[in-house]
Amino acid sequence: MHYRKRILKEIISAIEKNETVQENIDPRKTIAELYKVWKFDATDKTIRNCFKRGGFSNQTDDSDSDDEDAILADLKKNGKQ
Repeated sequence: MHYRKRILKEIISAIEKNETVQENIDPRKTIAELYKVWKFDATDKTIRNCFKRGGFSNQTDDSDSDDEDAILADLKKNGKQ
């Protein structure tokens, strides 16, 4: 979700500036964006949530599920501006 959020923000920015939007993303750019996600966006809470959703945890703490909802709400808010 964090990766998609970064890419969508970039696309929206290009559209607002009347720039050409790339259809394909360069693999080097993908790796760079994934690095940024890991370095700046992936919190302990996000990682625990990913493992839980992957079935690697049997804990039922619903507080972690708010991460995805917050990201989606932020994307919707930025898309309307």
